[in-house]
Amino acid sequence: GLVPPPFVPDPQRVYAKDLADVGAFSTVKGVELDAGDTAMCDTFASGTVPIPWQEELIETGVFEELNVWGAPGTLPPDLDPSAA
Repeated sequence: GLVPPPFVPDPQRVYAKDLADVGAFSTVKGVELDAGDTAMCDTFASGTVPIPWQEELIETGVFEELNVWGAPGTLPPDLDPSAA
């Protein structure tokens, strides 16, 4: 904090030598995943669902069918073992 920085990047600009470098921001170069890494990642549910898929669920009404809850303090019908 004693010396002013020689360059302060503008947060509204993209600094890249080539347009091909822009896509590299979301990847890590030099890292290769093997089958063990893939198997470990498959055991976790990330909760990531593409936005178009979410919109389709809402527009078609499937979301309403899947999002059924019981009365306050009770289990929804599909999770209640006594309702089977």
